[in-house]
Amino acid sequence: MARISRYELFCSTIGALLHVFFVALPKDFWRWRKMTQKDVRGKTIVITGAASGLGKAMAELFAIEHGAKVAIVDINSHDASEAAKEINERNGVALSWTCDISNAEQMNKCAEEIRAEFGQVDIVVCNAAILFFGHALQLSALELQKSVNVNIMGTINTIRAFLRPMEERNEGHIVAISSIAGYCGETYGLAYCPSKFAIRGVMECLQMEMKDRGLNAIKFTTICPYFARTPMILNKGMRPTSLFFPFMSAKRCSKEIVDAILKEKIIAFVPEYLSIVTSLKNLTSNNVRMAGREYLNCRYEPITKSDIDHDKMLTLSKTTDYFQSLDLFWKLVTPIIFITATIWWITSQLSALMFIGLLLLAFLSRSFAAIYAVILCDQLEFSFLCTFKWFAQTVLFGLPSLLLLLHYKVKTS
Repeated sequence: MARISRYELFCSTIGALLHVFFVALPKDFWRWRKMTQKDVRGKTIVITGAASGLGKAMAELFAIEHGAKVAIVDINSHDASEAAKEINERNGVALSWTCDISNAEQMNKCAEEIRAEFGQVDIVVCNAAILFFGHALQLSALELQKSVNVNIMGTINTIRAFLRPMEERNEGHIVAISSIAGYCGETYGLAYCPSKFAIRGVMECLQMEMKDRGLNAIKFTTICPYFARTPMILNKGMRPTSLFFPFMSAKRCSKEIVDAILKEKIIAFVPEYLSIVTSLKNLTSNNVRMAGREYLNCRYEPITKSDIDHDKMLTLSKTTDYFQSLDLFWKLVTPIIFITATIWWITSQLSALMFIGLLLLAFLSRSFAAIYAVILCDQLEFSFLCTFKWFAQTVLFGLPSLLLLLHYKVKTS
């Protein structure tokens, strides 16, 4: 590409901004405003990992509630067959295939059989995944490699097996189930989180490639759910903990996922407000991110010893909160001093400006003391709730509250 002058660069920048504000944003807004579920009655939907958990719940929704023909692909032959049988008994249409998605040859053969049985494949949902929890040095090389083979290569193999016919007709829909773990790395997640990060990369690469090749009618949807109560999670002896994000049922989670797929969303978080966390994470500094993690309490918590050796188990840092309310004496002295000062100002010749200045000085001194109390609480590893209590008490009563906290710090150091 030939170099352009600064003038041309300036004009190009203005042109790009004009396009963003008057073309791109209105298009996106209109698309969002008119977003409705598409009709998939009689369409063929392939779902990997659909013998249980989210995959099975999605298969039931697509087949029974939306009238689609569902191809259940799973390495577990018995459970896949049972899942298809249950759907058929409820007046849905489903067939099962046994396949190891990490094996490209098996996946290609499976795709051919599905097309021979159902014809054109309209939607492919890459849901199959494997999960290992453990410390960085505790996870075996085999577990790490298996995560790559199934979660990353399995997704790529599945997409490649169905992509060519979609390219030929410039039509189709590829869906990949990533995770909030694909945005936020976490303790115990060395095997799982990077693979989910990779899923987002795979989908974005494909989306850009199809655009550049003029195949814009092929849709791509990346789903990033919080953790759901599926066998994959529950059988690993871990559970996610958070103050704000529910450990969802598979039914609730799958319903939101199916809605996002049918609306052809490009990226969808489940629940939707999860997107706020990922956006803020990218805009904040390291210590702010760490504080946010502590506040949201986003962790994985061991609940059994089956998959994590007890002698190697990480003990999550626990806060030892301490709060002491001031004696009644100090609680009475503060308002008495304020009332006395107000009476003195009214009865004296002191100007209002001077009185306000003294009040402001007192407020600032207490504010600085309260901020120092917050710093002390951080050093003592108090919870945010306990920190707020010390802050509020120090703002209201000043030095006596701060001295209480300082005394506790000296005593425990």
